[in-house]
Amino acid sequence: MSSPSDSLVSSTAASIEGASPRPEAREPWLPEPEELPNTPWYEEKASNLKFSDIAIIKEKGETMGKFEVVLPHPDERAHRPPPGFQTFCVNQIEMGLRFPIPRFIAALCHHIKISPSQLAPNSYSFLLALAVLLSYHKIPLIPYVLMQLVQIKRLGPGKFYISHKGDHNFIKGNPSSHKGWMSMFFYIKCDVMRDPWKCEMF
Repeated sequence: MSSPSDSLVSSTAASIEGASPRPEAREPWLPEPEELPNTPWYEEKASNLKFSDIAIIKEKGETMGKFEVVLPHPDERAHRPPPGFQTFCVNQIEMGLRFPIPRFIAALCHHIKISPSQLAPNSYSFLLALAVLLSYHKIPLIPYVLMQLVQIKRLGPGKFYISHKGDHNFIKGNPSSHKGWMSMFFYIKCDVMRDPWKCEMF
């Protein structure tokens, strides 16, 4: 017996399959240009992580020895990583972020011109859950499809949250907030892969 959630997903899947991917189709909603990353995208807070957190970050982030993780100095900030490094937060890992970043998330970030670093932690758990549902219904994980189902909300200068669009609320259970997540940032880089991020990093 199917659940109401299954029915909702099925009907959504059917509507996507029936949608035209032609260029003349209406463009999915994107953030306004002034809401894209033109200014420092994190508040001026220092990282409160400890050296012992590096091992936890590597284990939970499944870096597989291919990524170097370093902690910021007290005077360093999230929006100014050292050359070659990118900024991420522990809460993003706790909500599903893994390295390398899943290709469909990188492709979506490239499409909407937002760095994966700028996504609020809940965005990762939401996108991963959505990917499971779409894969179950054999729907391709491409930006065109995802943009029919998600909306991008601005949380602050250069910070964004991805959630369901309209009444497509078949993914629930995410925490309402992650207070202090901006103060739990670290720097990470990969020298053994040609393009480890597969999207623009700001």
